[in-house]
Amino acid sequence: MSEESAGPARISTKISAMLSVRNGAGAIDFYVAGFGAEVLFRLDDGAVVAQLAVAGAEFWLADESPENLNFSPESLGGSTVRMVLVVDNPDALFERALTAGAKAVWPVENQPYHWRLGRLVDPFGHHWEIGKPI
Repeated sequence: MSEESAGPARISTKISAMLSVRNGAGAIDFYVAGFGAEVLFRLDDGAVVAQLAVAGAEFWLADESPENLNFSPESLGGSTVRMVLVVDNPDALFERALTAGAKAVWPVENQPYHWRLGRLVDPFGHHWEIGKPI
């Protein structure tokens, strides 16, 4: 079967979070410094939209746009979503994020449900649980 007759390429199904923030450029800087994120895509034409990845785990961020009903946790007074980031060394990544400006909600500890896990809030109001199963 030739490539032309094979039909359109199949796309893998996945879910990627889109975080709304007040300062997209600053958020990119934080995620690169705090989580070691790689910027995969960036559009900065007055409003920032970017795709990032932490060790291959992708997420998006964009400047909030109330006209499109996209609000940051700062505007809402909190967030309805927590991000869960599973990594080999949660202690090191947690400390790196704190050094970059995040605030601890609770430290990385062994949990009774067989996870080593901590929770922090980034400078833009998004909560991250960083851990791994043990």
